[in-house]
Amino acid sequence: MIDLNGNLQKPCMTSYKNYILPILTFFCSHSIFAEYKLAILKDPDGFTNVLNGPGKDFRIVDSLYTDDFLYFQLVDNPQWVKISAWKGRQIEGFIRASRVQEIEKLASTKQYEIISTVLNKRRLLKDNLFKTWNSNDSLSYRASLSELKIYNDTKYEPILEILPRYFCSTKDIKILQLFFASIWQDKSSINEMPSFTMGSFFICNSDLVIKQLYKIKSIEQKKSILNHIDWGLQNYFGVEQDAKTNNQEYKKFKARLDIEIKKVSP
Repeated sequence: MIDLNGNLQKPCMTSYKNYILPILTFFCSHSIFAEYKLAILKDPDGFTNVLNGPGKDFRIVDSLYTDDFLYFQLVDNPQWVKISAWKGRQIEGFIRASRVQEIEKLASTKQYEIISTVLNKRRLLKDNLFKTWNSNDSLSYRASLSELKIYNDTKYEPILEILPRYFCSTKDIKILQLFFASIWQDKSSINEMPSFTMGSFFICNSDLVIKQLYKIKSIEQKKSILNHIDWGLQNYFGVEQDAKTNNQEYKKFKARLDIEIKKVSP
């Protein structure tokens, strides 16, 4: 998430929620350490081997492929970086530094391409899941569910890392609208990471978020997004569920949010 100084902070679930997704735990564990950066893999061969040490003579432990997301940190050897990635399991090791592109150092146009591609692909996967559910084809449904879960773990949740800073710096309405659509598709999901991201958007630019909310015709969709923002704010400011706090910054954003919530409440 974005703190009040514009710095990216990775939100982790507060202790009063009793469900924690394994993949969220993985991401949070890396964000504790500022030296870990989110990146994508770029290799002219289309893949790279992950080694158990910073050198070509070390043992191969796994492989990553072009456009895979990963976390990396610098090591003493400038030609190599230490990485962690998720492929249904945690992968750790070393790869050549030249194969790593830190996402937040890419041009905003490239970041937009990465983010929009992931959001659009996920929307298609989610739509396909609904179709297989309605078709009563259990085999197709399980296959679609598995494909969506893998995509969530390896593509969607990593971009939630970069979305707040990207939005704050670009005020990109198209990405905001795509994200609105994405969290509406997840209205029955227990994954709270989108709420954290939505809360960051609101903290960064409440006016723009509200302006785009006005363009949504569905009252239920508006309510869903406002609920995401509400929970994201509580988590960001560390407010317990009873909302009792003396934090004036939280109260300011909460008051603004409550105005919008009342507009869509019966």
